[in-house]
Amino acid sequence: MNVEGAKFCNECAAPLGETATASMAEERKVVSILFCDLVGFTAASERQDPEDVRARIRPYHVRLRQEIERYGGTVEKFVGDAVMAAFGAPVAHEDDVERAVRTGLGILEAIAELNRGDPDLDLNVRVGINTGEAVVAVGAHPEQGEGLVTGDVVNTAARIESAAPVNGVAVGEQTYRATSHIFEYESLTPVSAKGKAESLLLWRPKAIRDRFGRDSARDYKTPFVGRELEKPLLIGIFERAAQQRSVQLVTIVGEPGVGKSRLVAELFAYMDAKPELVCWRQGRCLPYGEGITFWALGEIVKSEAAILESDSAELAAAKLEAALSPEEPEREWLLQRLVPLVGVEAATAERQESFTAWRRYLEGLAADRMTVLVFEDLHWADEALLAFLEHLVEWSEGVPLLVLCAARPELYERRPGWGAGQRNAHTINLSPLSDPETAELVSSLISTTVLTDALEGAIL
Repeated sequence: MNVEGAKFCNECAAPLGETATASMAEERKVVSILFCDLVGFTAASERQDPEDVRARIRPYHVRLRQEIERYGGTVEKFVGDAVMAAFGAPVAHEDDVERAVRTGLGILEAIAELNRGDPDLDLNVRVGINTGEAVVAVGAHPEQGEGLVTGDVVNTAARIESAAPVNGVAVGEQTYRATSHIFEYESLTPVSAKGKAESLLLWRPKAIRDRFGRDSARDYKTPFVGRELEKPLLIGIFERAAQQRSVQLVTIVGEPGVGKSRLVAELFAYMDAKPELVCWRQGRCLPYGEGITFWALGEIVKSEAAILESDSAELAAAKLEAALSPEEPEREWLLQRLVPLVGVEAATAERQESFTAWRRYLEGLAADRMTVLVFEDLHWADEALLAFLEHLVEWSEGVPLLVLCAARPELYERRPGWGAGQRNAHTINLSPLSDPETAELVSSLISTTVLTDALEGAIL
């Protein structure tokens, strides 16, 4: 018997009354739904003992969950040999669509690995991904069988999965459009789906164009509006680092979508137009995945050594060794502390020793020419990476080096003193564009009609 006014059940701790209602609040969100199903498994299972079926499907379930959760997805349910996962629910990220497609490709690799380890498994899968609006039960517990996502996007994802090639991934139109700059696609034959008035347009992702976490392009088709103070300030700090051969730290802070990456791109355009040669390297801090502590720094080293994501560990090590100057007096010592950044296993070194080696490597880049190191999404950075960047700015001197970071305000919730006390540290806070600036931006994007005052007000 529960006490009157209790918010939770005395027996099972389930929420009661208003608490239960609040825990199941619903929101409309854009999500990406992934379906994966084994091909021919049901027919084969009819001839097998139930325990043999369970033994065969168990490693499949384990690996699928690992791949889905590796990219921040949520497993909503397993139904026999099928799995449904959601990206963007209950928590949304700006790259949920990309995460879903990477998961699909990761599942194919995982299944191939399982089959190599045990040829008797002989597993084959189809994967379908669809993106669209859905109703998300914010307080749902999928692990307890509660539904998380509802909407036509789910049904369509299931239809896409059934039309996918064997051991292949198929995606719908909205997923394709959101990720066509990241993945190489081939178009598939449109299919008629039950309940759909028009045929579904499908694409198959074949390969990844860029390294994981790296920006694919710095070109923007939209005009640059506002930021009359911030852009000249950033350019001025860049020129100070170049002319004074000094190390400068700049942190651009703002909410998602406010224009941090665009301001960085404006600096790149300014630098690219200069006759002097400038080294520009960038990496992105990731909120999910394995081995991501120094991922952004590793991206910078990979880019300088021309290491591709598809390169083996042996080839990555060889490229890194070739990129190091033969005149480096402690070349082997430096190489052994750099190879972990490009995915090569090496003997563990003391953190301070690794920091010293990495700093010397980056100083070497800047010694030859002005260098800009861009760290995107610094709010996701591990504490160890933040410590290294502080070490780099504090101890480097005599080289033209700009360390440019873009972050959300959450960075200062974790590190209230970020940049404080650092020599040559600057913060550029970006607030949203004003209404006149936003109106100017919207008007420049619309060429087919004239905005009425009422429509412009609704958009603003």
